[in-house]
Amino acid sequence: MRERARRAFGWGAWLVLASVIVQVTLAGLGVFANSEFFFWHSSVNGAVVFFLPLLLILVGWLGRVPIRLRWLTAAVPALVVLQSLLLVPYHMNAHGVLRAISALHVVNAFVIFWVAFELVDRTRRYLATPEAGGAV
Repeated sequence: MRERARRAFGWGAWLVLASVIVQVTLAGLGVFANSEFFFWHSSVNGAVVFFLPLLLILVGWLGRVPIRLRWLTAAVPALVVLQSLLLVPYHMNAHGVLRAISALHVVNAFVIFWVAFELVDRTRRYLATPEAGGAV
């Protein structure tokens, strides 16, 4: 059971990264192709990017994945919450410097992508260790 959970964690890390890539792609399509893609960006895939890592934390706990990897996984939904909060000044129709805070939404997207990439990289390295039952 523990070994299956570890393998599922490895696949789940890749799914998190893929969902983040889809999220950024949907945002780009919303800007450059059709604004209807923003529905998929904000509602559908936004929920996937938020809830998938939460599920992955549980899988990691079952597989006894190191706590640092689970904390890194937890960073993704935390950053997604921050991502929504950064848009509050925009939705409030704020002006000046306060509205400029919403521009950090894009910067935070880069951070989410980096965290997802790090999660895949660190998970891959962990699963290759003898501790995880991988190859030496």
